[in-house]
Amino acid sequence: MQNKADIEIVKGLLHKAIKLDGTLLEAKDMLGMYQNDNEAMKTYTQNLNQAERMDDKNIMGRSLVSIGSVYWARGDYEQAMDYFTRSLDIYEKLDDKGGIGSSLLMIGTVYLHSGNYDKAVEFLIQSLAVRKEIDKKTSMAVSLDMIGHCYRCKGIYDKALAYYTDSFEIREGLGQKIALDWSFRNLGLIYKDKGYYKKALEYQEKSLNIRKDFADTTDVWFLENTANLYLLYNKLGKEYDEKEIHTLIKEGDNIEFELNLRLYQLLEDKSYLETAYNQVQEKADNLEPDVAAKFLELPIPKAIVEEWEKVK
Repeated sequence: MQNKADIEIVKGLLHKAIKLDGTLLEAKDMLGMYQNDNEAMKTYTQNLNQAERMDDKNIMGRSLVSIGSVYWARGDYEQAMDYFTRSLDIYEKLDDKGGIGSSLLMIGTVYLHSGNYDKAVEFLIQSLAVRKEIDKKTSMAVSLDMIGHCYRCKGIYDKALAYYTDSFEIREGLGQKIALDWSFRNLGLIYKDKGYYKKALEYQEKSLNIRKDFADTTDVWFLENTANLYLLYNKLGKEYDEKEIHTLIKEGDNIEFELNLRLYQLLEDKSYLETAYNQVQEKADNLEPDVAAKFLELPIPKAIVEEWEKVK
């Protein structure tokens, strides 16, 4: 995580390097990380085409992951899965363990956001195993987080807590103070789910303080962190600024069903619940019938459906 000034410096250096040498494909791939999704898609696609002409399999794999990530961010999971699967095939042929771990993680992430948590866990555990094999601790922490998130979505809170704690311990051991934002956030969420509101508040405040220093405060994650914090304030009888939530909502986008449920709980505005309900139904409609049935019985989708049935 970098602040805006750092990002502009990095972008400037990358542009200079690429201008001096148009074959610096790694620099082009890095540049895409700092662009909006339309610019990034153009950069990654050009990079993939150039890598194919140069027969640079490593950059081909990276570009496929990057293009897939843009599709994933847009919610086009079918296209994302296609690119991640193609990248996995290349990395397996290269026996590139780091690349294999990344592709497996992203395939698992697509399943997670599609609502198929069982398949997500399957691929994420494979990702973790590969990353353990090469002792890539920073990446291991990400895989652990994602597995923990799957178990939290499934309502298996103790197992989720175990994975979140393992991730936290890795980051703390490496001294990754900025990355601890994610661990504090996840621990705060799971303790809230388990009903330990004071402990949850402690972690949520730590996460938000880090994010204020190093992240764009207009992004949806800042809105989510703030909403979760204010829900805890509500539970504990503390005051909070509701106007800040309304301001963040205006600036945010890509709000998913769990956050819409939290906004409904915080603001008592049925429109957020209705949106959450529609999002849940859309996900279920895109799943196989047996998977959809399991998805609708999970804690958060079930809570959304039951609450909407009461208030509609």
